[in-house]
Parts: sequence; structure tokens; C-alpha cells
Amino acid sequence: MNDPLTEQLVNSQYLIPIFLGSLFAASFVASKIRIPYAIILACVGISISIFHFVGVNAIVFDKFKIDPRLILFFIIPPLIFDAMMRINRIHFKSIQISTFLLATVGTVLATVVGGLVLGYLSGLPFIIAFAFSALMSPTDAAVVIEIFKRVRVPRSLSTMMESEASLNDATGAIVYSSIIAIIIAQGSLVYENTSGLNSLNLDILMQAKDFAVVFFGGIAVGLAFAIAGQKLHKIMDEPLSETGLTLAIVFGSVVTANSLGVSGLVAVAIAGLYFGHVTSKKENVLSVKTKTFVYNFWEMIAYVANSLAFLYLGLSMDIMSIGNHLPLVIFAVIAVLAGRFVSIYPILGITNRFTREKIPMAWRNVAMIGSMRGAISVALVGMLPEGDFKNTLQIMTFGVVLVSLILQYPILLQYIKTRFKDPIAENNL
Repeated sequence: MNDPLTEQLVNSQYLIPIFLGSLFAASFVASKIRIPYAIILACVGISISIFHFVGVNAIVFDKFKIDPRLILFFIIPPLIFDAMMRINRIHFKSIQISTFLLATVGTVLATVVGGLVLGYLSGLPFIIAFAFSALMSPTDAAVVIEIFKRVRVPRSLSTMMESEASLNDATGAIVYSSIIAIIIAQGSLVYENTSGLNSLNLDILMQAKDFAVVFFGGIAVGLAFAIAGQKLHKIMDEPLSETGLTLAIVFGSVVTANSLGVSGLVAVAIAGLYFGHVTSKKENVLSVKTKTFVYNFWEMIAYVANSLAFLYLGLSMDIMSIGNHLPLVIFAVIAVLAGRFVSIYPILGITNRFTREKIPMAWRNVAMIGSMRGAISVALVGMLPEGDFKNTLQIMTFGVVLVSLILQYPILLQYIKTRFKDPIAENNL
């Protein structure tokens, strides 16, 4: 008689080699057909989920299930830390105001506009429309950065896209969590019970205060861990130990911030920015040998984490539900694009006029077209309790993410190839 626990362990032991094999295969295929490996991994995940739906049991689908909390608390933070620590100080300085405005004001504006548009188009209760709009406000720059590696664009543009994506992950998560808290306070997360969800009962000043506490509290925690880490780096001189210290900074800042009720994603973003801009620049704190070791380590961690995130995205995708609710998905795509449009062009137009940061129209277009959505949105909606409310948000989320992968990617690639023909001239903008 087989022991169920033993059988589960035997089946589970194949997950790691299957994942690593998929990662290698995706990277190999991507190098041959010049499609970002992240998209290939997402397609692998979608294929596995389709096999399960049609009853092909060659792959034990249930073994591939990933807890969305794992993605949000253990996969996204390393991606944010790696991205923020690699931001070039000079390039970031030239677009820092625009980046922070896009990641904060722009995210809130996109949530409001997107929620209004979706509510009017679809007839959904506005609280649900705003929850979805906040859910989709974080952008994912992974595929965009892969394009930038193949088609040279100005470094400041790449920096703006990557740093905004890292910061608006945190802002979007805060706004989304706030809206979900309002829904809970109104008594239901179940879509059938819409009597209390058609109107918004909220105190704007109180919500703004809560947002500020969560956001700036995250900054304070991130700075505290980064500064403490810098002091420890100064008395250490061993690459492995100092790399381990950066791991402690990443997950220590996330766990501490979350336990204090502030944003762990903001904390890790600030910790990464401080490490890259301050700690790693001082040779008396971080030797050249250690710096090289640390950066190589985090490059590999980010590669594996990003691969897992996109595989999770594909596995979570429900193609059949998207097809069965196509009008709702179309309304969702329109709302998300409308929110992004209203946040991008006015904000960057204002910074062009009133600051020294000059963002060409081509850059704004790239920011608009390249506003792809990814695993963090899928993970956030996956953490909701089961019910029709969750199902409705999931269908729209899957649809928008799928459109990002199959439509925005080729459009952005073609636009960049057409617009940035002379990389030297463009880099002088």
C-alpha cells in the first residue's frame, strides 16, 4: 500500500528539475527566435493549464500550483531590489521627478480614471471597477527591458521604465489593499451582494493619510535596513558573508515593514536604491571583488525569480474564462489603457514644462505602449477569498495580462525599431 505522503514527495521532487529544464529550454529558444524568455515561459504555463482543462493528465497540474503569497512576498522583492540597485545614478537623476510622479500620482490617477471608465462601460459596481483598476496599475518592465537589450534606446528611458515599474508595484499594492479594506468594511467580498458596493463610503482625507503612512513608513524601514547594512558591510570583508547580508536586508526589510503595517515593497525598493547609489559606490565599504560577487549573485536570483513569476502567470491563466467573458475583458483593456494614457501624457507634459527633465514624445509613447502587466497583478487577485468577486477580477486580470503579452509586445518592438534607428543620436536627447 502506497503512503500518500511518500507519493506526494516523490511527485514533488520532479518539480524543480522540470522548472529548471523549462527555464533552460525557454532561454535557449529565446536566443534562437529572439522572443523574450519570459513570454516563452508564460506560454509554457498557459499550455500546461490548457492540457489540464482538456483532460490531458501526462502532467500533474496540481503539483504546479504556486501560492500567490510566495510570489508577492518572496519573488517580487528580489526583482525590485535587483532592478533598483542597478539604476544608474546619473541617468536616474535626469528623470527622478518624472519617475516618482508616474509611480505615485500616476498610479492613483490611473486607478481613478480606469475605475470610472470600467464602471460606466461594463455596468459593474464602481467599487469593483476601482479594485480592478488598482489591481492593474502596477506595470511589469521585464519584457520591455528585454526589448531594450536588443534594440538600443536611451539609457535614461530604460531607467525611467524600470524604476517606475519597481516603485508602482508598491504604490499599486497599497492602493489595491486600501480598496479591498473598504470593501471588507462595507460587508462583502461576494459579487452577488452588490447592494453595498455601488457607492463608495470613504473619507478621502483619511485614505490619503493611511496611504502616506504606509508609503513613507516603507521608506523609513527601507532606509533603516539599508543604513544598518552599510555599517555592517564596512566591518566585513568576505564576499559570501556580505552577499548573505544583502539577502537579510531584502527579506528583513520586507518582513519588518509588513509586520508594522507599512509597505514591504516600498521598503525593499528604497533599500535597493540606497545600496546601488550609496553602499556599493564606496570602496571602503564594499570592495570591488565583493561588489562584483554581489551583483552577479543578484543577477542570477532575479533571472530565476522572473522565470518563476512568468511561469506562475501562465499557469494561473484561464483562457476559457477569458473567451466566455470577452466583452468584459475588452472593457477592462479599454479602461486600463485609458487610465495609463491619462496618467502618462499629462504628468510628463507637466514635468517637461516646469522642471529641467525633458521627456521627448517618443519616450512618452514607449511608456504608454510598454505599460505591460505581469505576475504581481495575478498574485494580488489570487490572494482574495474564493467567490464571484474574485472570479470577476480574475477574468479581467487574465484578459489584460494576455493582451499585454500578445499585443503590446510586438507593437512596442516595432515602434522602438522604427523610432530609435540612430541610438547615438537618441542617447543625446
